[in-house]
Amino acid sequence: MGGGEMDEPLRFTGNWFIDAGILGFVNLMEEVYGWDLTKLQEKLREDPGKVYYGYFPFAYFYKLSGSEKRNLIKKALKEIEQSNEKGKRLLEKVWWNFIVEAFKDKWITWKLGKMHEKEILDKKGKLKPEYNDEKYRELIRRREEALNKLKKCESYIQSIFGKRKKFFDGEKHKFTLEDLEFLKDTILQRHEKSDDCLRLIEEALKIHKELKEYLKTLWEKVRVDHGVLADKSRFFRIPVDSSFYKNYLFFNYSKGILEQLEDTWNLIEGNAEYSEYLSKIDKTLSKFLPSDSEFPNISYTPLRVAPLLKQLPHLFVYLLNFLNAFTSIPSVGRVFFYSGDLEFTYYVNKRLKTFVEQASKEDNKNINLFKITWQAVIDILVEYKSKWALENMYLVQYRKVQQQDLIGVEYIGIPKLHASILLDDTIRDALNTSIRVGDERKWLLEEFLKQKPLYPLVQMHLWTSIKTGPIASLRTLLYALAVDAKLKERAKPEPVFKPIFENPDRVVQDIREFYEAMNIARLNISRALGEERKRYIHPLFSALRKHNRNAFVNILLKALTKAKEKETIKYLTGYLINRILLNDPAWEDFALALLVGLVGGGSYAGSRMESSED
Repeated sequence: MGGGEMDEPLRFTGNWFIDAGILGFVNLMEEVYGWDLTKLQEKLREDPGKVYYGYFPFAYFYKLSGSEKRNLIKKALKEIEQSNEKGKRLLEKVWWNFIVEAFKDKWITWKLGKMHEKEILDKKGKLKPEYNDEKYRELIRRREEALNKLKKCESYIQSIFGKRKKFFDGEKHKFTLEDLEFLKDTILQRHEKSDDCLRLIEEALKIHKELKEYLKTLWEKVRVDHGVLADKSRFFRIPVDSSFYKNYLFFNYSKGILEQLEDTWNLIEGNAEYSEYLSKIDKTLSKFLPSDSEFPNISYTPLRVAPLLKQLPHLFVYLLNFLNAFTSIPSVGRVFFYSGDLEFTYYVNKRLKTFVEQASKEDNKNINLFKITWQAVIDILVEYKSKWALENMYLVQYRKVQQQDLIGVEYIGIPKLHASILLDDTIRDALNTSIRVGDERKWLLEEFLKQKPLYPLVQMHLWTSIKTGPIASLRTLLYALAVDAKLKERAKPEPVFKPIFENPDRVVQDIREFYEAMNIARLNISRALGEERKRYIHPLFSALRKHNRNAFVNILLKALTKAKEKETIKYLTGYLINRILLNDPAWEDFALALLVGLVGGGSYAGSRMESSED
């Protein structure tokens, strides 16, 4: 994981819109074929032509069709794998054999759904191009006449449906395709003697069945013949629609099946001269695409196609898959997590989708987008133990595909200092938990990621624990204080000649050293005061709340005069002087660590016990 992306055939470009399409392309192939990113990269290395001209077009149109014919996927996979055709020949093979088959039910339903002859005629009374078939027109007309005759049976039909619905407007019927399917299923269960109404219903259903069988025959002939006559192209148009891309190429209602195939070929081929839609990437392509001024918080520049195609020959394939990058979250909208690394982005979005699905199963509609996004990021860091850059990350969010309503692009990266801390397994594990603060629970890692101080949370948690118990993991509390202390130390003015950038490893090492010092001090103070420790808790808390450093130290120095172990007294005295009295930025963190010991007891919470505060 990580580091080898430049060697892969598929990688991010640095432009979020294109990169969303690249991730969407990966997601599509996984959804249809079950290939993860690694498998897809292998396929692209082996034979990119088969991926782009064979596997991709079938997967894309299969998803658009809404088909559930999983067996068709297996057939397409086998045929493409064994095929020797390349480029356009491979695309045509996939188109006529498998894409046409995938749309069979949708096309037939679309044509069956025209319940009145006037729906298929233009203003001059001639057949519209998409319904240009005389026998189809005749069957539509005959079915309409048969359904109109049911006017005299309206009461009987009402009794069949068992609901109040107006089935006629004057002498014209108002049946829908769903109504006919319901009638067909219901009539089969009726056993009363034949009467006029039953006979009329059966006659209408008989014509409906004849129309359906005729359409099946026509569509099957298209598949077998691998083509249609030019004047029938619109009639056999593959019924695809996109409220996102509107009239983009093969989505346009004026395109017939032959033109749709040609559009698909030129799009995959990256032929920018084929259409003005392919010459530029702006609002002509999609209303979602904004201008520079509409993206103040993310790198975005106008995209001209020609130079991009030199680097990305299959650019349009990725753009078509833009929507597939997003995860739909109830009450939030569609969300896409983006970083500059394809692999990292892929795994985080995959985990994000899993969290959303789990929340849906639990009927949890109040999803905290920030929290589940960072949970996904952290899970991937833990699972793959990789050190990705965490500074440049974004959440792209929009609400409705129809209006292409962009909500915003939120930067969720964190400073390098925070990133280096988060990437350390030990510290991240310690903070990746929730603690009780008053009547609610606070996820420490979330507060850290929001760059909020952790000291107040630990202080309030201790106070809550004193009153109602129990106390959180001592390891968690001490690491929270150690991190807080380091961040405060970094916030103070630096000496003139100190290096501007501190080594990330040094930062983590300092936090661990702070933790060790706090842990040993906590253990020693608990042992030194023994059962007497409880009587010092409230006075010490009072001193901390008033930010009275001297009072805090004096209380403990006085208490230590009663202690018996000289080494313990020596260590704690050094701690009080060096970590509290002489530590202006973070004295409260080191002081509160002692209260953690007094409240939590003397069990050891860390690694080795050593060190000296001399």
